[in-house]
Amino acid sequence: MKWPKRDFVLALSLALSAGAAGAQERLNTPEYREACAALMCQCGGCSATVYTCAMEHCHSAEPIREEIAEKIQKGESAESIVKVFEERYGLGILSAPPASGFHLTAWIAPFAVLLAGFFFTSRVLRSWKQGTVPQAPAPITSITEAQRARIEKELREISS
Repeated sequence: MKWPKRDFVLALSLALSAGAAGAQERLNTPEYREACAALMCQCGGCSATVYTCAMEHCHSAEPIREEIAEKIQKGESAESIVKVFEERYGLGILSAPPASGFHLTAWIAPFAVLLAGFFFTSRVLRSWKQGTVPQAPAPITSITEAQRARIEKELREISS
């Protein structure tokens, strides 16, 4: 008589673990990871994406993860899910600024500043290098007779 009860408990535990495995499998899809990684956690304490937020029972990341999982089960794409959250929370929820319009400057500006800094630094270093090298005096090629006479006259005046 105890065998059927034991079989029931075993079957129930297998069914529950299969459900958990199905849920875990659902959370490992590329669409789920892409949507969660594209959104920032809004709890204000972690500065992580929804996918990487490790705060236990996070009041922001957990509901967003659940909503993303539900939308993916319904067949929605990661892009459409991210769009829904962007409309709801604004651009602050995105983990990266959009690569269009004015927001394109957020992608270009760091590289432009780095390039300008490299150019400026190289120009300053080049000018410093040129300033420290002593210039050789221009060679005296020939002295005219008038110049020679003047020099000799000045030397006689100094020595007398």
